[in-house]
Amino acid sequence: MIEFEGTAALTPEQADCEATRKAEAARMKAAHDQEFAAFTEASYHQVERILRSACRDREVVEDALNEAYLHGRVQWSKLRVHDRPIGWIIVTARHKIRKDHQRHLREAAMAPEDLPTAPHSNIADVWEAQELLRGWLHRLPARHAEVFQMAQEGFSNQEIARILGLTENSVRSYKVAARRGLRELAEEAGYVAPDGHRRQGARRGPR
Repeated sequence: MIEFEGTAALTPEQADCEATRKAEAARMKAAHDQEFAAFTEASYHQVERILRSACRDREVVEDALNEAYLHGRVQWSKLRVHDRPIGWIIVTARHKIRKDHQRHLREAAMAPEDLPTAPHSNIADVWEAQELLRGWLHRLPARHAEVFQMAQEGFSNQEIARILGLTENSVRSYKVAARRGLRELAEEAGYVAPDGHRRQGARRGPR
């Protein structure tokens, strides 16, 4: 008696069902690939800005982003139903950066980072303004910088709290502290508000 294995052992009806199942799996994979590619294109630079607000090493950030998005593609069938899958990418990339930093600390003593030099008093263009702000963010506590940048990217206090593992009260406190720190750094660099008001040493007028 001759025995058949694999698809040869299937009845015509079973073979049709198996072909249909494979075709549906291929269609679903193609759809998910397309979805994830669109998600990556829409979110990559936003996540990069958030990560670079606390980590000035572009190569470290890019490595963390690449690893996070690779994991994200594997988990996309689950991530795609979340309200904000970008939060998962941020958490995964931050974890990668933190692990790399801890490994470097173990391998060798870390040299103190140089603070960015004082900028010129005139901002030439948007790119220069972004670099200027990033330099100031790096002088704030990392958590303050992250919260501020995420708020700038449109995340709500509730979303920031959930992604970073904070309370909403802490998020609000960090945002206030970040704005105050940035204001002080701007004043140190010679920037003033349009009306010429300086925060430090200025007297309050009548309310």
